[in-house]
Order: sequence, then structure tokens, then C-alpha cells
Amino acid sequence: MRLDSPTLYPRIGMALGLTLSANVAHAHVASAQAGAFYAGLLHPLTAPEHVLPMVALGLLAGQQGLNQGQGLLLVFPAAMALGASLALLHPALEWVSLLNIGSAALFGGLVAAAWRAPAVLLYALALLFGMSHGYANGAAITPNLSPAVFIVGLVTAALLVLGYSMAGTAYLLRLQPAWLPIAVRVAGSWIAAVGILVFGMMVRGQ
Repeated sequence: MRLDSPTLYPRIGMALGLTLSANVAHAHVASAQAGAFYAGLLHPLTAPEHVLPMVALGLLAGQQGLNQGQGLLLVFPAAMALGASLALLHPALEWVSLLNIGSAALFGGLVAAAWRAPAVLLYALALLFGMSHGYANGAAITPNLSPAVFIVGLVTAALLVLGYSMAGTAYLLRLQPAWLPIAVRVAGSWIAAVGILVFGMMVRGQ
């Protein structure tokens, strides 16, 4: 093809335009997927009714010891993913919010009591409340977000909160100072108190 051909430069411009438009479209898709992931990640972390029960469950698991508590790293996030998926089918269960804030009072109270929960009961509670918290988060998925990517972000948030709170608690309880177990129990009592207060306010407001 001759360099002075009258059709050469329009063809080059068309090729560049198609290439740039493809790159922009790809970047838009990648940005949308990243937005869905971070939406799923941040939604539970910025809502006290979700993050407080997860912290309390991590504290409770840490009190039980890593051998017994580490199974929660599978059960609770998997239950959240299932609950979020169910919310896509039936997104109108308003009483779930009461169940979620009630879980903060329950888990916080168990931490405050330093109760050695049987593994079966601990996993059953994690399954139940994992589904309820997942449901509430899944109900927040908007049409412009990818549900699958949002749920991946949600599961990541649960793993981070549970993992750090459980491992941190187990580590602290292995140290010598006698006040550390008391500090963990006090933290649980604060979470329980917040849960009870908010639960009462929600019931009165209905």
C-alpha cells in the first residue's frame, strides 16, 4: 500500500479508534467488577450490625482455641455466600435485621461469659447467623453490580474479620498477664450491650 494513498490515513484512524474503544470497554468492565468487589467488601465492614457480630464471633472462636474455632473460617463465610444468594431470589424479609443485631447480643454475651461452647453448637450458630447476615448484605446488591463478584467481596470481608479477631484473641489468651482474658470478656460485654440497646430501639420503632 502506498504511503500517499488517500485511504491510508482514514484506515489508520479507524484502526486506532477501534483499538481505543476496545480498551475503554475493557477498562469499564474491569472497573465495574472492581466496584462490585469493593461494594461487597465494604458493605459489612461499614455497618455495625454486621461487623460487631463478626468480631464477637471471632472473639468467641478464639476463646475456644484455634483447633476448634478455625472451622468457622469455612462455615460462616460459606453461609454468608448462601444467604446472599438467597436474597437475590427473596429480597423482602425485613425481620432479618432484628436477627442480625440480636446475634451481636448473643455472641457478645457468650464471649463475656467465656462459655466453652460445644463445637456442634458453635458451627450451628455460625451457619444460622452467617446466612442471615449474608441475606441482609445480598439484599443491598443493586442491578449495576455483579452479584457473584459482590459475594466474593462479602466472603473476603468475613474471612478478614473472623480470621484476625480469632487469631488475635487466641494469641492474647496464650500470654501470661491474667488481665487479658478479662479484657476479652469486657470487649464481648460491650458488644452485647450495644446489641441489646439497638435491638430494643428497633423493636420499639416497629
